[in-house]
Amino acid sequence: MKTKHIFWGSLFIAIGILILLYNLDILHFDLTNLWKFWPSVLILWGISYFVHNKIVKGFVAGIAAIMLAITLFGFFSSSFNVFYNAFNIDNDGVNISFDSHTDTSNYVESYNPKIKTCDFYLNAGAGAFELNDTTDNLLTAITQGVKNNYEINRNDSNDNSTVTMKMLKKHFIFNDGHNRNRTILKLNTNPIWNLNFDIGAASVNYDLSPFKTNNLNIKMGAASMRVKLGDKSDITNFTLKAGVSSIDIEVPESAGCEIRCNTSLSSKDFNEFNKINSNLYRTNNFDSAKKKIYLNLDTGISSIHVSRYGGSWE
Repeated sequence: MKTKHIFWGSLFIAIGILILLYNLDILHFDLTNLWKFWPSVLILWGISYFVHNKIVKGFVAGIAAIMLAITLFGFFSSSFNVFYNAFNIDNDGVNISFDSHTDTSNYVESYNPKIKTCDFYLNAGAGAFELNDTTDNLLTAITQGVKNNYEINRNDSNDNSTVTMKMLKKHFIFNDGHNRNRTILKLNTNPIWNLNFDIGAASVNYDLSPFKTNNLNIKMGAASMRVKLGDKSDITNFTLKAGVSSIDIEVPESAGCEIRCNTSLSSKDFNEFNKINSNLYRTNNFDSAKKKIYLNLDTGISSIHVSRYGGSWE
């Protein structure tokens, strides 16, 4: 079979599968970032010119077609809303909806001064997630999308509180072709926080600099993520598992920072870090700093930028 036939056949099949999975709400990607990986198609095309074995050449052409399908799908979906997801699949079956508005819900957990540590778990589907403010309550959450779509459970034991916030129906709410699921969190600055987020395709914007954060665990699909860490805790552990993502992490200059990464297919920008080996990076002040931040990054094909800040985050 000719290479060009393999390429065009793979391209049409891949695009068809992507549209079908997206319309059935099985596919969860941050479509605004997928198109950024179009240069990989040029790389694969270039490699194919150096390959003379027909089987290998056909395989490279097929992979190039799949990558082109993904980037085209992401570009047209995010820029022109060509592919409209009209089907919502949840535990109740298939719901066809063309929502013209979204509902807002408020969740509040009161603060008890006896609480010294708090373990917070958020389990949600795709959407936009923000944490940029404080509250006098233990935590508050404002959600936009399905009305009262979260269930919150809380268990206080001695000086610890465990709060679990779970999305009940993990389907999209669309308005004019855009996802309208949004969750805005606010936390109390007094407790020591252990934060755990298990979310789908997401846009994440977290400023954690005002909080004492011992552990931050984020597991998500394709994403656009921006996280700012602070130096309120002696040791902060941040573990990230993500798919195709654009990742921006800021750490304070006052803290020593170590990065361990499993990101072989990712673009890494760690300019203010010393490379210890292929997977380990540290700041100059890592050994001497009293406050330390440990980043453990496990991502797919991603763009990762880790920088240090000394002033306000803008």
